[in-house]
Amino acid sequence: MQLDEIEQLVVELEKFVRLSLTILLSYMVVLWVAAIWWTIQDIRSRTTSLGLQFVATVLVLVFNFAGLLLYFILRPQRTLSELYAESLEEEALIRTVNDAAVCPLCERPMESDWLFCPWCQARLRQRCQRCERPILLRWHICPYCGTAPSALPRPAASARELVKP
Repeated sequence: MQLDEIEQLVVELEKFVRLSLTILLSYMVVLWVAAIWWTIQDIRSRTTSLGLQFVATVLVLVFNFAGLLLYFILRPQRTLSELYAESLEEEALIRTVNDAAVCPLCERPMESDWLFCPWCQARLRQRCQRCERPILLRWHICPYCGTAPSALPRPAASARELVKP
């Protein structure tokens, strides 16, 4: 009877080991598939190049987790949306720098002290009543003398108001 109990114990142990290995192997396969899926999604958010997307996916597909580690090292640092946001910020900065040098109505070059555009007659600036320096219409205070907004004449409609002859 001792021998039968030992054989039965060995059979039970063998079943347990097989079940544990099956569960572990299934878990590893699920992680591998998830890594492949994540890599596809991540590389698509970082580049539009189909070649790079294919190489990154194959890298993880063939080399498994070592390929995923290699992908982390080689992938582009920023996503396309981050690059787009950065380019919008740069464009906005360039526009703010260039806006002061062109007429808002006809977009022709102008001098920093002009009150009116000589081409389209748009009102660009107004003179401060206290120091007589030209200030932008959208400013709420004179940056040169500090005259309060109540002392400055307010523009009628907008900065693009045309001067009547």
